[in-house]
Amino acid sequence: MHPTLPLSLVLLSAMSFPACSGGGGGGGGSTTFEASTYLGTWTGTWTNTTFSSTGALSVTVTQSGSEFTLQFDMDGNVFGGSNPALETFTANVSAANASLVSLTSSTYGTLTGSLAANGTLTASGSAIPGSVDTFTLTGTWTATQITANVTIAFDGGGSAAANATLTKV
Repeated sequence: MHPTLPLSLVLLSAMSFPACSGGGGGGGGSTTFEASTYLGTWTGTWTNTTFSSTGALSVTVTQSGSEFTLQFDMDGNVFGGSNPALETFTANVSAANASLVSLTSSTYGTLTGSLAANGTLTASGSAIPGSVDTFTLTGTWTATQITANVTIAFDGGGSAAANATLTKV
């Protein structure tokens, strides 16, 4: 079994992605979410450090009004299963953050996530199909890079750790 990261992302999928102010992103106590900083295509890799599995990861972020559309594609043996199809998520964008609220994915389960104006990224998933119970993601999103750390909990107990790094194309 080789579970891995989900978004997110939001990362990145979760909203799961970006936040910052003044075109910077990440750190610095920013209070205004600068959505335009996070638009575009981000690519990188994920690594499950417990099971030594890895794969490509990409997210394309577009904006229409107060919503981000996130096209999230995670390749490889995700959550011990096969390579999942690209998924599209929607996040609400405000002056303070971008957020996913209880979205359901056939691969990643019930997702929630937020990207704060200071670049702090958080996401979680529950009710995940297969042998994974939950995952939690923490990370940062700057104008040039997304980093995420994921903890995966299994239905029968035990856990796995994963990480991801993406850069803006």
